[in-house]
Amino acid sequence: MRFEVSEQIHTRKDASTIVNALDIQLRKISRVARQGDVITARAIEASFGSINRHDRTVFTVQQVEGGVLCVAEVTYRPSAAFWIFFILGLFAYGLLFWIPIIFYLVQKKTVRSAITDVFARVKNEFGVEGKAFSSDVEGLARLAELKDRGIISGPEFDSKKREILGGAAIAVQPALNTCEGYCNRCGSVLRTGSRFCSSCGATVETQQGNL
Repeated sequence: MRFEVSEQIHTRKDASTIVNALDIQLRKISRVARQGDVITARAIEASFGSINRHDRTVFTVQQVEGGVLCVAEVTYRPSAAFWIFFILGLFAYGLLFWIPIIFYLVQKKTVRSAITDVFARVKNEFGVEGKAFSSDVEGLARLAELKDRGIISGPEFDSKKREILGGAAIAVQPALNTCEGYCNRCGSVLRTGSRFCSSCGATVETQQGNL
């Protein structure tokens, strides 16, 4: 039996960073072997009830637009112990042969749930909320517009872009009632009533912007 568990994570981190995080989390709950950026985990959440199953899961991480896609391909099958208990149950009184089947199906849910929890922990650590991610995209678009209008220079655009991609908070689109305009010298946003640029320190006259 094969099944797949996947999770898309909106993040600024690259695939290798996410693989490393998965490696750390999986070693807490399984036997792990790693080759490059491919992780193979066996006996996920092993317990007494898991003696009736063999599980082998291959984890891969793909870079996609807006983040990464984590995929777990699970191979899940009965163990020798399962068949021993099943056959003994067939020859015993009652319906005892159902016991190993029930354990087998319960353990399948355990494996799936454990993988989902691992993805969730990595997502909580490195993921970016959808709203925050959209805000960053809008911020980059606004910066590009300012550059095209000649309000900020190429190096300034690159610097602000690195700040956004690195997670630093910058005010690219301030509220209408708090923005006076832009610094004529460096293009930074000026707040209402401000006559000093917080970025370059110059005393400036404002240039109104269409915010």
